[in-house]
Amino acid sequence: MNFHAYVINLEHATARWEHMRDQLEHSTIPYTRIEGVYGDRLNEPVADYDERRYQVRTGKETNKREIGCYFSHIKAMRTFLQSDLPYALILEDDVSLPENIIPLLTEATTHDENWDMLRLTSSREGDFLHFAQLSGCYQLAYNLKVLKNTGAYFLNRHAAECCVNRMLPMSLPYDVALDRDWDFGFKTACIVPFPIQLEEEFPGQIPKARRIRLYRSTTFHLFHLRTLLERRRHRRRYYRQAQAGQ
Repeated sequence: MNFHAYVINLEHATARWEHMRDQLEHSTIPYTRIEGVYGDRLNEPVADYDERRYQVRTGKETNKREIGCYFSHIKAMRTFLQSDLPYALILEDDVSLPENIIPLLTEATTHDENWDMLRLTSSREGDFLHFAQLSGCYQLAYNLKVLKNTGAYFLNRHAAECCVNRMLPMSLPYDVALDRDWDFGFKTACIVPFPIQLEEEFPGQIPKARRIRLYRSTTFHLFHLRTLLERRRHRRRYYRQAQAGQ
C-alpha cells in the first residue's frame, strides 16, 4: 500500500478514537494517531496566528479551538513528511469510511497528474467540473463552490510541503484556507459523490465564535466574493488542463 492514514484525535476524545481505530483495523489501512492540539490550552498571543488578518477576513473573534484544529492538520502533514510514502490519508475522528476506500484511492492515483489533494468529504452540496471517471458511480472533479469541513482528504507530498511551508501564520479557518489552494501552490480536486461521511453521533468540538459586526458586513463579504471569483477561475483552468491531457 502506497499510503498511510493519520488520524487527528484529542487526548480526551476516547470514544472518537475507538470509533476510528475499529474502522481502520477492519480496513487494513496502516495508521498513526496524531495527538490533536487542544486550543483551550494555547497561550496568548498564539504563535503562528495572525489575529488581525483572521478577524478582517472572517468577521469573527478569535476561536482558540479553531486554531487548534488548524495546527493539528499541519502537525499531521509534518508527520507524513517524515515518512517516505508518496500519499497520506488525513482523517478527523468523526468520519465513517466506506468498504471500498482502498481501491478507490488507489484508482484515483492513476490520475494524479491532475491533483495534489483530493477532498473526500463536505458538509455542503457542491457544483463540480467532472474530468475523470472512476469505478462505479465515482468521478474526479473540481469544485466550483466552497467545501465546508476537512474530515477527510488524500494528498501527495507536494501538497503537504506547500501546506506546512506556506499556510502559516494562520489567518483563516482550516477548511477555508484549503479552499484557496492556489495561494499555496498546489491543486485540489474531489472524489464525488463524497465517499467518506461525517458521523452524526459525535457533536462538534469547535463552538461558534462571536461575530464582529463591522468586519462581517464589509471585509468578510468582499473577501468571500473575491474567493468565489478566484476559485472559479482557477478550477476552470485546472479543468482545461485536465481535458488537454486526456
